[in-house]
Amino acid sequence: ITCPGVFLPEKHDVYLSVCILGQHKETECLPPVFPLLFHEKMLFEKVFEHAVDPAAVTEILESLVTKFELIQLTSPAGDGLAFYEENTRDFLFPEPKLTPAYPGVDRELLMKTFSHF
Repeated sequence: ITCPGVFLPEKHDVYLSVCILGQHKETECLPPVFPLLFHEKMLFEKVFEHAVDPAAVTEILESLVTKFELIQLTSPAGDGLAFYEENTRDFLFPEPKLTPAYPGVDRELLMKTFSHF
């Protein structure tokens, strides 16, 4: 995660919370210094038992929400710094881009900051 020109005044660690396909996972904590480099793999699996064709799966994915949150451990529950939210179909199957903005990066997401950040 990059955030040019931003300094986190709190010294508490940060982590990324990921919710997709009704499942929630978190990364390991990192020191609060940009860029934040999370080198973790997460596996999410979902069986669509009642879907009879690909169009039904598409409709289900459009109704689900994928959410990423950057959280800092400043309180027992943590404080949200930024988030990204999109329907799961568009997240899993984005429109193709010709070239990535950074070498070695397959995908970029723009997170929005919470109002208190």
